[in-house]
Amino acid sequence: MVYSLFEQVSEAAVTIVERPWERVAVDGKPHSHGFKLGSEKHTTEVTVKKSGSLLINSGIQGYSLLKTTQSGFEGFMRDRYTLLPETRERIVATEVTAWWRYPFEHISQLPSKPFCFTQRYQDVKKVLADTFFGPSDVGVYSPSVQNTLYLMAREVLTRFPDIASVQLRMPNLHFLPVNLGGKENPGLVKFADDVYMPTDEPHGTIEATLSRANSKL
Repeated sequence: MVYSLFEQVSEAAVTIVERPWERVAVDGKPHSHGFKLGSEKHTTEVTVKKSGSLLINSGIQGYSLLKTTQSGFEGFMRDRYTLLPETRERIVATEVTAWWRYPFEHISQLPSKPFCFTQRYQDVKKVLADTFFGPSDVGVYSPSVQNTLYLMAREVLTRFPDIASVQLRMPNLHFLPVNLGGKENPGLVKFADDVYMPTDEPHGTIEATLSRANSKL
């Protein structure tokens, strides 16, 4: 215990806050290494002008996803200042913010049959997650968040012709292996790559927009 190591310490208090990562299901089956955190938000924005012109956007905020394996970071540009080594095995986690625009540009273009925007939101969310995680038993390898982001957006456009463009923002949420050893106490705390420290610093904000060839961004 802490006070057994340091005579000047008479009391120690530890506060622990649990963030409940939940195992995800793909096609009704629990995923072998995929998890989500908390409750995401469904967003929408509609702009209508007197002329009848129309802009409909929908989206997701706070959609936190994590894979404990089947992820790396490799094949990136290198120069003489590059210190980061490539890896084919790491935890990857991100908080997805997504926006997509529907193709209706005038109120006269709205479908004559009822169109369920809520159902399309659920459909898009499922496609984003399924592309990120891959099959429930083996997953899918990701060489980088950038690559996975592109595949997620492309799959949305492929699956849903009623979506004109997709924008994704996926910052890194790092989980770094804990190593508390040092020169004086190399074996003070030794873990076998099974204890990780979550941190979002430093991180890169990875963002891209994909649209159809005839779409207005």
